[in-house]
Amino acid sequence: MRSTLYTFQQLNDALTNCTAFYLTRETTEDGDQAYALRDGCGDQDGDLFEDLYDVQSYITEDQDCFDYLYRFNAA
Repeated sequence: MRSTLYTFQQLNDALTNCTAFYLTRETTEDGDQAYALRDGCGDQDGDLFEDLYDVQSYITEDQDCFDYLYRFNAA
C-alpha cells in the first residue's frame, strides 16, 4: 500500500472547501476499504479509489486542492 502525507479528513476537507465534492469511506464486495468521490447530490463520481494515495493524486490535479493541502507541509 502506498502512503500519503494526508489523512482522510485532510483530503476530505480539501475537497469540501475547494470543490463541490466530498469523500466517503466504502467497503468493496471483497471486504476491502475503498474511497468514493461524491458530488453535492451524493452520487458517486467515477470508480472507487483503492487507497488515500490515489485520492491525493487525483484531487491535487485541482490547483485549489493542491494549495489547500500544501499548507500542511509547511511545518
